[in-house]
Amino acid sequence: MAFTLSLSPAQHDLVARAHAFAEDVVRPAAAHYDREQEFPWPVLEQAADAGFYDPLFYRDLIGDPTGLSLPLFMEELFWGCAGIGLAVVMPALALSAIGQAATPEQMLR
Repeated sequence: MAFTLSLSPAQHDLVARAHAFAEDVVRPAAAHYDREQEFPWPVLEQAADAGFYDPLFYRDLIGDPTGLSLPLFMEELFWGCAGIGLAVVMPALALSAIGQAATPEQMLR
């Protein structure tokens, strides 16, 4: 397979969904959480409802053979707010490490 930075239809969809979430949910909430220095639990609940706070979602992003899906998702999410974005993607950090050593059955568990 030749190297390319062309996005697949699924990656275009991911970018659009992540951007819409960042624009509609994250950006409007960011100033409040910065000012109050609170953890954005309601935003994480909305991220979960949107499918963005799910181990299987991150498994698929991390497993993308192009290596582009997770960075694309993070770029759009962090456009909304880097602090809230980090709260949303924290599962990916642990799953990346686990994914290097775990069997598929262990990942699902």
